[in-house]
Amino acid sequence: MRRKYCFFDYDGTLRSRALDAVPSSARAALDKLREAGHFIALATGRLQSDALEVLAPCGIDTMVADGGNSITIDGKLVSIEGMPLAPTRDFVHRLDGDGWAWAVNHENRRVCLTRDERYAGLVKNLYYTPIVDPQLDIDRLDPIYKVFVPCKRGAEEAIDFTGVTWARYSDELVYVEPTHKSRGIRTMMGLLDAPVKDVVVFGDGSNDIEMFRPEWTCVAMGNAIPELKERADLVTSSVDDDGIWNACVKLGLIDK
Repeated sequence: MRRKYCFFDYDGTLRSRALDAVPSSARAALDKLREAGHFIALATGRLQSDALEVLAPCGIDTMVADGGNSITIDGKLVSIEGMPLAPTRDFVHRLDGDGWAWAVNHENRRVCLTRDERYAGLVKNLYYTPIVDPQLDIDRLDPIYKVFVPCKRGAEEAIDFTGVTWARYSDELVYVEPTHKSRGIRTMMGLLDAPVKDVVVFGDGSNDIEMFRPEWTCVAMGNAIPELKERADLVTSSVDDDGIWNACVKLGLIDK
């Protein structure tokens, strides 16, 4: 078989939320893919430094992270960029006008800035450590990687997201972040001088929809959202039911 370039979403695809870990069958599939000579990378919305740390036990150090806005090859950061400043700042000003609390990540580490004392009390899982700065000025921050908005599921209908893209990973928080993983994949493939037709992507969530493209092979997990399954070339079993292993066998990437 021709060498394939496999890009895996992490949360809900490689990582089981129930186990809070990568299942042993997925780890075995990654090992077999390597043995067969295939290329393995991550395609995640996570911040680059966060993704690199989390994936170290799996031996993955090449990735498209930041929702497509950063490229890392062999553990070395090749490029990283923030979200477009004007629409992101306009979005935050609208949040201020409507009374929403918010925090912003502006550096490649797991911290966020907020000027709102309410923020920490509104978010149970403070994965990004909040730093309160009453003088914080969104118009002076550059770059901006993510904006976090404490918002119960369903309440986001009251927020004007014009000019920005967003995703939800919990019932209490909306992430405003890049969601164009396919752009990062194309950039990576260009750096590798490899044909995009040999790309295989694996995903499960709303931030994976944009990377499910007709020019390459797309695999949706059994636990994926319906919209992703509709775009997929293959729907495998769930992440908790050997989904990665079964998909790789079905596609002929590895032997049983």
